[in-house]
Amino acid sequence: MIRAYILMMEEKARHKTAVILGTLSPVPNYPKKLKIYLNNASPYWQAVYWDKGKTYRRSLKTTDKRTAYENAKVFYEQIIVAKYQNQAHLKSYQNIEMQTAKNIKPNYSFKLITQQWLSRKVQKLSEGSAIELERLIRRNLYPFIGVKQIGNITRVDLLALLQKVEARGAYTQSKRLLNFLRQIWAYAIVIGACKHDVTIGLNLVLHTQSVKHQNAVDIKDLPLLMQAISDYSRADDLITRYALQLIALTFVRKNELVLAKWVEFDLVNAVWKIPAERMKMRVEHIVPLSKQSLFILSHIKQNYPSNNLVFHKGNPNKALPENALIDALYRLGYKYKMSVHGFRAIASTVLNEQGFRGDVIERQLAHAEGNHIRRAYNRAQYMDERVVLMNWWGDYLEKISPF
Repeated sequence: MIRAYILMMEEKARHKTAVILGTLSPVPNYPKKLKIYLNNASPYWQAVYWDKGKTYRRSLKTTDKRTAYENAKVFYEQIIVAKYQNQAHLKSYQNIEMQTAKNIKPNYSFKLITQQWLSRKVQKLSEGSAIELERLIRRNLYPFIGVKQIGNITRVDLLALLQKVEARGAYTQSKRLLNFLRQIWAYAIVIGACKHDVTIGLNLVLHTQSVKHQNAVDIKDLPLLMQAISDYSRADDLITRYALQLIALTFVRKNELVLAKWVEFDLVNAVWKIPAERMKMRVEHIVPLSKQSLFILSHIKQNYPSNNLVFHKGNPNKALPENALIDALYRLGYKYKMSVHGFRAIASTVLNEQGFRGDVIERQLAHAEGNHIRRAYNRAQYMDERVVLMNWWGDYLEKISPF
């Protein structure tokens, strides 16, 4: 009791910033001149370092001793080594750093490597293609091998994943995934994340599928299809009906439609300019709008107001789900009979039969121009004829099934 009292009186006699007895502790694995301690002036741990008659101090802003050790190491590195470049200390620090580095393995998880590869890949893709690619990988690969170190993934692992996709009948999707996996492994090898390309030979055991064109109804069945779309009246899903009608009228690609923004439309001059970054061939595409298209767009504006995306279900910043249009066609009874892409095939067939020039039709379909320089300059080519073509097509669809 008397001893405790004496210690208390000694403590009171000491300066308030002096070290509290028993708290001064050297930082493990660092020079003994680096220590942490507590004092009466602050609840926080302090760091102190002595060097050639000089004392350096810093508050570590923590009441936890383990955290104090970590903060003291940063103090040592940044304040002493980095600022004063004392070679003796630097050498000691580097030895500690090298020893620590030996015990730390770099993170080369499949997900991390793929995200690095994706950040470069998507720069060459349209917005829609980039979204589809990321979704394909996220759904089919990340849940199974995302956290695995890429160097530990085997050919058998990848084969099992690709066969899982094939089991759904998605043979084209399986081949696309294999193509992306090849690119990911090539990237991983270049940056040193793995040594062997385990994608080699996988194509030999995948199913070979003959090319199958997108499903499309016969021209004689088009009136029934358009009538079924007009009758699609789910109270919570009118936007999908409008989307199907507009894609039939404009025959653009699915992602070009569902990711459309109001800023792209000039309703006064009846023109829709799809920016290059959302086009498959990365060239701006102009779509003349028929009166029927303008009619559909006016209904969308009234029922789904937005300053951003045209096609949404209440949140103007969230596009329609990926499968919204094809799901609607399935519900209408057109499973395996009609695809979203099929509207392009139908329009091409009818317009060619009606005698419109092939070059004009191809330009309006935004099919690839072989020469990329000509492609960039030809976005508005045959515009007068294209306006006539699109207005004729709108009238044709309205005759067979009023909107």
